[in-house]
Amino acid sequence: MKQDEYEKLRAVFLKAFASVPSSLRDQIILAIDGRPYTWDNVFVEIRAGTDKSKKMLEGLKKLELI
Repeated sequence: MKQDEYEKLRAVFLKAFASVPSSLRDQIILAIDGRPYTWDNVFVEIRAGTDKSKKMLEGLKKLELI
């Protein structure tokens, strides 16, 4: 994933996350390498810009959540 695409997807995710009710943020939205991730988990990874965040953004795009 190129840096500009990453930044666009990151911005879309952060906007979407802001509109998710706090009561739903502990719901699993994605699984990577057999490990489930909630909205909150994904937010932490993406905010920190970890290597895993790229996989997460690609997965969310594939699932059409962003």
